Amino acid sequence: MLLFAVIFVTVAITAHELVTEWPQVLLRMALFCTTIVLVNLWSSGAPGRSLGAFKTFYIAPLIPVFFKTAEFISFPLHGHDFDSWLIAADRMMFGVNPTQWIVQHIPLWPALTEYFCICYSLFFFLPTAVAIEIFLRARRKERNGLPAEDRGDVDKIFFVIAYGFLLSYVCYFLLPAIGPRFTLHNFLDTSHDMPGLFLADPIRIMLDAGENILPGMPLAQILHVVTRDTFPSGHCDVTLLTIIFAFVYKTRVRYVVAFLGASLILSTVYLRYHYVVDLLAGALVAMVTLYTWQWLRDRMIDLKVKLGG
Repeated sequence: MLLFAVIFVTVAITAHELVTEWPQVLLRMALFCTTIVLVNLWSSGAPGRSLGAFKTFYIAPLIPVFFKTAEFISFPLHGHDFDSWLIAADRMMFGVNPTQWIVQHIPLWPALTEYFCICYSLFFFLPTAVAIEIFLRARRKERNGLPAEDRGDVDKIFFVIAYGFLLSYVCYFLLPAIGPRFTLHNFLDTSHDMPGLFLADPIRIMLDAGENILPGMPLAQILHVVTRDTFPSGHCDVTLLTIIFAFVYKTRVRYVVAFLGASLILSTVYLRYHYVVDLLAGALVAMVTLYTWQWLRDRMIDLKVKLGG
């Protein structure tokens, strides 16, 4: 994560004439790196059980810092969005715009919309649930006097999931886009076009707030401030990694994670957040993550040894 912070800072400084918010990028990354360094120095003494759990899981809430920092860089680097490219890619593959095809051929039942909204909102919870189960499994082994290899597995999961997140965030620099809910549909009519039951609208409001969209905001302002996080689909990338780990480590929640994860991936197109090409790119990022994480982790360990860690 420190390495990716360096990447963010390097891009911001190198393109400072375009990235006018580069001081914000530097400030956020400086605070982020300071937090990581202080936590590791503090916990290097005598990590007890509770401290060990904190050191394992404290990274999770820090990952969104990169997500909110990437928005200062991705669009300013290019000055325009690449939705037309992504729309053309979908049309080339399917002959239609998939989100518009769904409106014409699939009943937009409120119960189905509600279900997909709930699944979409579980993005951060699914990988956390898998990590928690494996962590608790290690705790039970320790209490029974057995070797707890699972503790290392939790570290591995967090490394790979964080790596997958960060790769997708860096990819936002390449092709910033806002998604079909803005380009192929009227965003302000979303609740009317796709009504839910009880939770759909509150979930949408919560998710929109995470992308700088506030209730009552005019469309012109929304299009200016919304986060460019369409390509690739981080939801597809990280959810696929989560499903794979859930089965590799034979967690009790693996079938639930697989079902909800598959629903989450489908929801990204059904709810108009992503083009289908975004999902394909997300799957590719997941594959790259799986095939390169061990090499990267080994390089990080070598660097730590050279620095005397």
